[in-house]
Amino acid sequence: MRIFISTGLFYPSKLGGPANTLFWLAKGLVSKGVKVSVVTSSNFIEKGLVEFNKWTTLDKIRIRYCNTKSKISLSVIWYSLKEIRKCDLVLLSSIFYVPSFFIALISLLTSKKLIWSPRGELFDSAIKGSKAKIFFIKTVRFLFANKVIFHATSDDERFRINNYLGNNIKIVTIPNYMELPKKQDRIEDRGKYFLYVGRIAPIKALDKLLLGLAQSNAFMSSDYKLLLAGGVEKQFQDYYAELEHIIQDNRLLKDKVLFLGNVEGDDKFNLYANAYFSLLVSHSENFGNVVIEALSQGTPVITSKGTPWEQLVDKNAGFWINNDEQNIANCVDEVIKMGDEDYQQMRNNAYNLAMEFDVHRNIDKWINVIK
Repeated sequence: MRIFISTGLFYPSKLGGPANTLFWLAKGLVSKGVKVSVVTSSNFIEKGLVEFNKWTTLDKIRIRYCNTKSKISLSVIWYSLKEIRKCDLVLLSSIFYVPSFFIALISLLTSKKLIWSPRGELFDSAIKGSKAKIFFIKTVRFLFANKVIFHATSDDERFRINNYLGNNIKIVTIPNYMELPKKQDRIEDRGKYFLYVGRIAPIKALDKLLLGLAQSNAFMSSDYKLLLAGGVEKQFQDYYAELEHIIQDNRLLKDKVLFLGNVEGDDKFNLYANAYFSLLVSHSENFGNVVIEALSQGTPVITSKGTPWEQLVDKNAGFWINNDEQNIANCVDEVIKMGDEDYQQMRNNAYNLAMEFDVHRNIDKWINVIK
């Protein structure tokens, strides 16, 4: 069986969870004997990591990274057309990635089976009332809704997809799975800190996180710090400045909040392993790969109800809260006061929950859908 994947971002791109999620999915499929080819862009890939504009093979995945900055990405469409002719099934990631529309159209005209993953783009926080996006979604619904299978990563995303594309569409819900990293040793005298890993962007609600920490008596009176690991895109420089103003206005935060920039590889997982809790209080997430990353190091997570992680509470591996400042403050107060035995049990539970998201243990769920 041959599967073709079209995506705007693919490993080693440094922007967004889907770049890694699709790479892990492709590796899982290849391990089951499926032949996988990928056409993607060069976006957010450092020069020298891969060769652009030529076919390359990575972990038995055939990939072409097209060096293009154009939103239309004609080279992506051209090489995708060639791959569609040879494949049995097309897997699209993103509704609003312009090539996806043309690739979907070509796939249907050539009678190829198609699975389409919106990857959180049909959440209200992503659409933001944009008339252009709503019109485009209506076009997708008219042309494709009853002809493809849509993929959701959570029940909440499934609801959003149904809301925009109709209740009669074919849809499958499979969470993101990942290739779990090696569990790092925890260094007890590393220092006490909470950790955020991800983009410095408004949807992540970092302003609410900072204001919540400023209202937490336990945090402000302790030697705990907040470490933020993530890059800032040009479009969000004003938001980064806003966060700096919040820190300056709450002077006690000044020595307790550190921006680390991008952190990768073992350095990132060492940060996770030695964190007291990982934090993700986003306004919305269709999944949140960083939650699994933290859990894989035995680190519990505080996350918002804008994420599909209610099971953190069910499995006693973290907290699932409203992301207003007071709820954040109350939760941080509670976890800082937590007893050592209860905390260690939560760390054990966190690691066990991560094991449920190992891509190699779960790849048969994708194989069954594909078949």
